[in-house]
Amino acid sequence: MRVSIFLAAAAMMVSVSASAQVDSQPWDKFNHLNVGVTLGTTGLGVEASMPINKYLWVRSGLSFMPRVEVPMTFGIQIGDDPAASKNKFDRMASVLEDLTGTPVSDEVKMTGKAKMWNWHVLFDIYPLQQNLHWRVTAGFFLGPSNVAEAFNQTESMTSLLAVDIYNNTYDKLHGKTMRELANVKLIDLGPGYEDIYTDLDVLLKMQELFDKAGRMGIHLGDYSHDITDEDGNVIHKKGDPYVMTPNQEHMVKADMKVNAFKPYIGIGYDGRLVKGNDRLHVGFDAGIMLWGGKPSLYAHDGTDLINDVEGITGKVGDYVDFMSKLSVYPVANVRFTYTIF
Repeated sequence: MRVSIFLAAAAMMVSVSASAQVDSQPWDKFNHLNVGVTLGTTGLGVEASMPINKYLWVRSGLSFMPRVEVPMTFGIQIGDDPAASKNKFDRMASVLEDLTGTPVSDEVKMTGKAKMWNWHVLFDIYPLQQNLHWRVTAGFFLGPSNVAEAFNQTESMTSLLAVDIYNNTYDKLHGKTMRELANVKLIDLGPGYEDIYTDLDVLLKMQELFDKAGRMGIHLGDYSHDITDEDGNVIHKKGDPYVMTPNQEHMVKADMKVNAFKPYIGIGYDGRLVKGNDRLHVGFDAGIMLWGGKPSLYAHDGTDLINDVEGITGKVGDYVDFMSKLSVYPVANVRFTYTIF
């Protein structure tokens, strides 16, 4: 909101400017240099501009998005039934606390933040010979394709470690016959301890306990279409639940990706910042940065949460829905410049 008010005020300042920055001086190719700062939806930036002729300028610069963090929360689920998950988790909480040594939460707190920065080259065309304030701008932004990321907070690492320990135990017990259970090692102590196994009756009771509960993970939504492997075999059918589990570092992450090369088109207005001063100017840009279609939001397991998953609930779902609509990125910037020569 503050940025919007600031931009509106800047636009008012420009609208009452007495004359264009190019009215009183002879213009030739690269015979002037303006330097300035920008502020707006592309972040903070610096830029330099020079005229090619009276009606065409070229400018280039670098902008970056300041550190802005957005909190998010995921719920940990046990089994396939979300409605029964809470009771199952409560029953297994003491088991998980014994395994980890600390209390375990059924929620994972995450932080999302922007990572966007861009180098840009823009051409300003002043089409109105009698009014050299207004311009049309075209060019491009170029920067890393990874423009935002989300990762779990440190305080949630204990819960994610508990998920991995639980699932490791579940996988060792689930679906095993009595003969197979006799050869299960819950903990491998290494050479010299090969003959130490957990009592079979204990393993049977544990198997029953874990099978009743089910596997543990973060149920974000359901697959929006069939997911195939490299050979074309369907590994997840449309409508199957998508359950995210921690990576090998016991973390959950996601990265938002767009095209590195992003064409831009927009309009703008330039004028004096101070009446009677031909060196200080203020300008306003409004346009769109073309991302080349919907962005992708890849979880650490390679699943695209925007294009492969649907039905994500809560604030996370709101964020994903919002990002899925950003096939173009709105640009609204204010620019303050100083003419060096």
